[in-house]
Amino acid sequence: MPSPSRTEPGAGRMTWTRVLGARLRASGLCALSMIAASAAGADGSDPVPVPPLPSGLDAGLHEMFLDIKPDGQMTYARFRFVAPEVAGEDAPDFEARVRDLEFLCNTFALPRVEATPEPVDRIVISLADRAIPFGQSDPDVTQFFEVFSIRDDVCIWEEF
Repeated sequence: MPSPSRTEPGAGRMTWTRVLGARLRASGLCALSMIAASAAGADGSDPVPVPPLPSGLDAGLHEMFLDIKPDGQMTYARFRFVAPEVAGEDAPDFEARVRDLEFLCNTFALPRVEATPEPVDRIVISLADRAIPFGQSDPDVTQFFEVFSIRDDVCIWEEF
């Protein structure tokens, strides 16, 4: 499959539905393609259920997609979640947020990444108080994200 043009804005961002659809159908893993479509509400079905987070927050999947870096050396699987309670006075502290992000990586993202034939170098988990388009900033939106590598079938937090 040809790689996207690197001169177009957003060319490195490709949804699993569009990029991997043919590969997923060919390998019998069409479920991830359907999950990506339903997460975006494309087919009008219920959103993908997300288990309750260790902090007690309820999160919903906003979107997931592959992000191929311009140098072609790294592929990131991005999972973007929304939990309105992540902001404000009663929001979980830093340690609780990190546990939530690790939990989302290990229980939600990793099984989906491992079920695809596409190699993924890193998983990025983001958690925001409301959905905004990827790459856009909004000073009124609270958003946390962390990067994880995958080692021995476990998400490893890449602290910076």
